[in-house]
Amino acid sequence: MDRGIELFEHELKDIYDAESKLSRELEGMAKKASDEELVEGYLEHKQQTDRQIKRLEDVFGILDKKPSRETCHGINGLLKEFKSFVADEKPAPELLDVFAAGASLKVEHYEIAAYKSLIQLAQQAGLSDAVSLLKQNLSEEQETAAKLEILAEKLGTRV
Repeated sequence: MDRGIELFEHELKDIYDAESKLSRELEGMAKKASDEELVEGYLEHKQQTDRQIKRLEDVFGILDKKPSRETCHGINGLLKEFKSFVADEKPAPELLDVFAAGASLKVEHYEIAAYKSLIQLAQQAGLSDAVSLLKQNLSEEQETAAKLEILAEKLGTRV
C-alpha cells in the first residue's frame, strides 16, 4: 500500500466490518439489558447502524467497489470484553446495565475516531460525496455517545 486512497479503502472496509458486527450484536445486548431506556437505545441504535451500513455501501459505490470487509480487530476486542465480562462475572442486572452503557460508550468513541479518520482521508482524496455520507454517520455516532453518557451517569447512581 502506498497511496492515500488505498488506506481510505482499507479503513472503509474496517468500519464496514465493525458496523456489520455491531448490527448483529445490538439485539442480543438489548436482551441482556434490564433498564428499559437502555433496551430502547440498543434497538434504536440497531436501526441507526443499519442505515449507516447502507451509507457505507454507498461510499463503496462512489469508489466503484463492491462492499467488502477487513477484519476490525478493535471492535472484536470491545465485543469480546463485553461478552467475557458477562460470562465470567455474572453481574447483577443493574450492574450489567452500568457496564453495558460504559462498554457501548467505548464502542461509540471507537467509531467516532474511525469516522473522523475516514473523513480526513476522503477529503484528501477529493471524495466530497463520500465525505458527506461519512459526516452523517459521524454525527449520529456523536449523538449516540452523548445520549449514552447521560444514561450511563443515570444508571451509575442506582448502584
